[in-house]
Amino acid sequence: MDIVLTISLLASDRRESLERCLDSLKPLLSKLPSELIIIFTGTDEKVREIAEKYTPQVIPFAWCGDFSAARNKGLKEAQGEWFLYIDDDEWFDDVDEICEFFLGGEYKHYHSAHYVQRNYQEWNGTKYSDFSAFRLIQRTAESRFCGAIHEELTPRMEPCKYFQICVHHYGYVKDAGSALKTSRNIPMLLQVMKEQPGHIKNYIQLAKEYDLAGDWKLAEEYCRKGRETCRELNDPYSKGWLQAYLSHLVTKKNGKMPAISELELILTQESPMELTSLVLYQQLIQLCAEEKEAEKTVWYGWKFEKLLKEMDEKESLWEQQSYGEFGENYVKNPERLYGIRVKCAASALEIGDWTSAAYFLKLFPWETEDILCRYYPELENWKGIYAKPYVDLLLGILDDIASDEQAPIYLLLQKALDDLEKGRNEEGQELLVYCMLHAQDCYLQQQLLKKAIRHQVNFTPLVSRMSLDTWNNLVTDAVRELPFSLNPGLHLCEEELEKHYPLHSLCLKRQRLEQKLFKGFPIFEEFTETLKEYCTCVIEFYRGLFRDEWFQEENSSFLPSECRFAQITLKALEELSMEQTGEAVRLLGDAYHIYPDMTGVIMELFRQTARRLDDPALHAGVEFLQLARQMKETLHTLIDANQTAQAAEILNQLLPLMPEDLEVIRLRQELIRRRKS
Repeated sequence: MDIVLTISLLASDRRESLERCLDSLKPLLSKLPSELIIIFTGTDEKVREIAEKYTPQVIPFAWCGDFSAARNKGLKEAQGEWFLYIDDDEWFDDVDEICEFFLGGEYKHYHSAHYVQRNYQEWNGTKYSDFSAFRLIQRTAESRFCGAIHEELTPRMEPCKYFQICVHHYGYVKDAGSALKTSRNIPMLLQVMKEQPGHIKNYIQLAKEYDLAGDWKLAEEYCRKGRETCRELNDPYSKGWLQAYLSHLVTKKNGKMPAISELELILTQESPMELTSLVLYQQLIQLCAEEKEAEKTVWYGWKFEKLLKEMDEKESLWEQQSYGEFGENYVKNPERLYGIRVKCAASALEIGDWTSAAYFLKLFPWETEDILCRYYPELENWKGIYAKPYVDLLLGILDDIASDEQAPIYLLLQKALDDLEKGRNEEGQELLVYCMLHAQDCYLQQQLLKKAIRHQVNFTPLVSRMSLDTWNNLVTDAVRELPFSLNPGLHLCEEELEKHYPLHSLCLKRQRLEQKLFKGFPIFEEFTETLKEYCTCVIEFYRGLFRDEWFQEENSSFLPSECRFAQITLKALEELSMEQTGEAVRLLGDAYHIYPDMTGVIMELFRQTARRLDDPALHAGVEFLQLARQMKETLHTLIDANQTAQAAEILNQLLPLMPEDLEVIRLRQELIRRRKS
């Protein structure tokens, strides 16, 4: 059987990624008539052992600082009709598309192919850029690799197939390893540049390497030199890449206006390709928004969307003009695409251009909540600024895009609130409940909870879908953002919730009481009673979660800090009630160190307790209180009879003994007023 595909890779000493790379190639090796050639450039015998498990063709190669020389060794040994090369720190997610390309015979109509290299910027895999990598070729006698670094497979022959599959690559994540790689690559590229000053790819690679190294000045310098070289060559693709990459580099400098001017000059004087223009428009929208140039932002937004529509109508342009990381995936990356649409909508709203605002808002990813949810805070912020006109825009979008049951939950929420505001309570409540049953995003669920509390709508449907932990986090954030005026309404919500979800109800009660302690400004009696109720609630909540033995004194240190705080504070309050102030203060000090989140509450309790210690009336017996009551009655009589001198004499004796008594304080003010008149 003829070999249809040779797969070749260089294996250095990166054993941590090699096996994942090789494992991803198994479907190709098992489904296609294919061979695997590994050029071993390292010294780690463990790497050689891993390689030999996958192929008998492990070929030693003494590293000479020339990637093409090593690659050409694999190409020379290849017997496949087609040749694919990969690095040992890359791996495929899925190779079905390549398998079908060969098994279905489609490969007979092409001479080369690209696949996507997904370059991650962080180890958590959330940020990346896609690069269209030229990695497959129909092997001919002329096939060879050129360039000591960032080698190229030549000749590239048309037609070319563009695969959508990608290899994952973490080689550009900025850490010690990437710094070492950059410090190795730059000197090699500079040496190659001396030997081949007219080779445009050297400028491209140097610009990227200096950018990765954080030297944006030199990256920009080589980008500009590359553009100058392009003027002497008929290479629109390299020119387009350099124009696009320069637009990325100039944004890193202080002051955005020079960058805006330069990108505008490129658009007007250099006639960039459509794809490059789209990249430039995206950068201009970003820059103009940062510079508060709202009208320009909107103008470039319209130009971008018009050109994007033209590109989508001529799909072949995406493939024809893609180069490196700049392609359809770059322009339509959700973070980038919807990010600029948000800026365009914000700018349109700012200048009162409601037509443009409606246009850009309609382009939001309303059908994809996992993307749309990133912009919920922005949408809510606009609602606070632009009020009814903005809400009317959202309701108009809702009417345009779908029926209620298929519509985005966020838009349905706006309709529900609009119904409630206009007195259509039944419709509004029904729609709000529907939203609670279907919202997936935490931020949106938080908004729903707050609206349900405001409008006193039963939010049990929302609670029914949540774990206790999720609900606890949700209610904590929601109640902290609610005004204290809604605190009494929370009590009614707790009672309704307690019927079916007692622990969830305790979560809400705990947050209500905490809000009352911090925002309600209660004085001593109410303050201590609320604190006692809070601590009891916390202990009851954890008793619902843990076994009784956890609450025995010898095990108390294993309880959550909030629970231990509550236990100690209850003891302190009991000591205060028995006027054992010293012991109470000691216990409160322990509580403060265990749960610093309640520092403000403890300090307020100290303050109010200290004031009471200075009030003799609070420590007096029954006889004193009876005498004080008689003296106050006498004061009332004397003041009513306008006998101010005698009243003042009694008041001067009584006030030092009862400095906190409101009746005495009020009588003093009345006496002063009478004596003045």
